[in-house]
Amino acid sequence: MSSKARIIAITISLSIFFISCEKPVFTGYVEPKPENNKLQVSSNPPGAKIYLSGKNTGLTTPSLLTWLESGKKTIGLKLHLFRDTTINIEVTAEPNHEVNVDFYANPGNYGNISLVSTPLSATIYLNKSKNNTTPCTFSRIIAGKYSIVMAKVGHRPDSTTVELSAGSTLQVNLILEDTTKWVSYNTENSLVKSNLVNSIAIDNNNNTWIGSSDGLSKLDGRNWKVYTSSNSVLKSNVITVLKKDKQNRIWVGTSNGIYLIENNVMRDASFNLQDQSVVDIAESSNGTIWTALDGGVAKLSGSTWQLYTSSNSGLKDNSPLCIEIDNLDKVWIGSRHYGISILDNNNWSYIPTSSMNIPGIESGVNSICFAEDGTLWVGTITRSLLDYGKLVYRKNNVWYDYSKEVLDPILKLAFNSNLFREIVSYKGNIILATGLGLGIINNSGKFNFFRSATANSRLYELLLRSVTVDNYDNIWLSTYSCGAAKAKKILN
Repeated sequence: MSSKARIIAITISLSIFFISCEKPVFTGYVEPKPENNKLQVSSNPPGAKIYLSGKNTGLTTPSLLTWLESGKKTIGLKLHLFRDTTINIEVTAEPNHEVNVDFYANPGNYGNISLVSTPLSATIYLNKSKNNTTPCTFSRIIAGKYSIVMAKVGHRPDSTTVELSAGSTLQVNLILEDTTKWVSYNTENSLVKSNLVNSIAIDNNNNTWIGSSDGLSKLDGRNWKVYTSSNSVLKSNVITVLKKDKQNRIWVGTSNGIYLIENNVMRDASFNLQDQSVVDIAESSNGTIWTALDGGVAKLSGSTWQLYTSSNSGLKDNSPLCIEIDNLDKVWIGSRHYGISILDNNNWSYIPTSSMNIPGIESGVNSICFAEDGTLWVGTITRSLLDYGKLVYRKNNVWYDYSKEVLDPILKLAFNSNLFREIVSYKGNIILATGLGLGIINNSGKFNFFRSATANSRLYELLLRSVTVDNYDNIWLSTYSCGAAKAKKILN
């Protein structure tokens, strides 16, 4: 190539280079300028989830949607219990775009609640407002959450909370407990801590103390107070027995020690009986406290418990089931294996069940009661795990089998396969807490038996564990699985 040709080629190359530097080369997509259109979305009631073009925005009403592009938008609102609502809107650069949905204005968001009670003619309180009586149907009411209370004189009010969905009909039927004679106190309708209740005590102020397998509850007629290991000195929530003493104090036996409540203050009274399981509690005429334990019998002297066992005393059995004290301050101890042991000062004596001369009687004693007329009542028990026994009594030093005095064949059968857990003498009545129901031998000798699922009892379960009577002659029962119960107006 000639020199002139080379010069021309270089000149053309430099021209191309300088032209390229002066003008940018187009590389493809141009980023558009974002739009900042806004849309206010609100609803009545608020709290609806907001969807934009079918996608959840993560926002609820009321909220301001920003950075929206111009154009048609679909706004969806979803609110619990209400019908979904969709709104189409044209979004532009103009200000003050707003969507407001009134769920209450949509007839499709209404429903019905039909209310029935057993028995009928109960007053209805809908959201705390008095409305009609049962049966009643509330038609065309807005979807939402409703509180319902039904009340009737002589019955325990009952309540429920329901959620009415748009376009639906709810059926609500409440069974009101007849409280004219029977009143239940369980985990659903009270602050009783467990439906397994072992013992009940009534103090001089007619406060009811209810000892369950999960804590102690006190009812003063209206208000509740609860004692558990989380708010008191209790080491165990298993309350086994309660006893009111002559000073109106409450002794609390547990599966792990014994406690004393005085002026609503609880203290640990276990002293040297730490970790002991308490079976029963009794008090002598001078105020001495005795306990039956899972390891013997103990007497409180000052701040020390004197322990009696088969190895250091005349006690036959280290597994006592009950303890009572007679009017001569003799201590009577019933055991599963050896009948009754009696401690009179330092002297021991025994009444084996075999000496009662009653056919078919078992060797154990589960309950002892000294009646006001001097009769000694005893509930016996088998030595096996199949707990049943006889109800016997001693009068004028002669023992009798009470089942022989029961004429009704069905009741007689129940007596011969029953367990008499506690016997109480009250104003001439003998009150029996049994495994099959509540028995009462009134002061004229008439016997009445209240069983579960029968016409004379409103309680669904009468597997009783203890019985006591309050200051108004109401009988309080502790049951195995339906909490505590009060029987009114059944004593003559």
